Amino acid sequence: MAKKIILMILLVTCMILIFVFSSQNASISGDLSEGITYKIACLTVKDFKTFDFEKQKEIVEEMHFYVRKAAHFSEYALLGILAFLNAVQYLKTAGKRFLVTLPFCLLYAASDEFHQLFTDGRYGSPVDVMIDFSGSVTGILLVFIIINITGHFRKPAV
Repeated sequence: MAKKIILMILLVTCMILIFVFSSQNASISGDLSEGITYKIACLTVKDFKTFDFEKQKEIVEEMHFYVRKAAHFSEYALLGILAFLNAVQYLKTAGKRFLVTLPFCLLYAASDEFHQLFTDGRYGSPVDVMIDFSGSVTGILLVFIIINITGHFRKPAV
């Protein structure tokens, strides 16, 4: 029973975090992702810190779009993982688990993009829905593969 409660709390927390990130206006969201992009550039671009400010800014601007899309993909991969793990607790077959978690993740991604239409400076994008959903599908498949390789969770807890 504790596992079910913990997994549900983690799923709801993930959903709340996605909602909060989508509630940030364009300026706050952009500044946050730009700061993260700068840190990634420091770690991945050789001699990045030795470049002048303009060169660093250029590199960060080139990477920024991809970092934002990777963030979308990653947060929805986590959503997919948690949704599928929750489904494992209640549903017996893989088919039913997929039948519940895939539409759930797609609808959450679509509702998230719709929500952004009402956030200052943000917009909803069908492309982002597909990126988000692709992240969810990846997370779901990852859990499915791990479960099948390890043989865990074959029977749902009652």
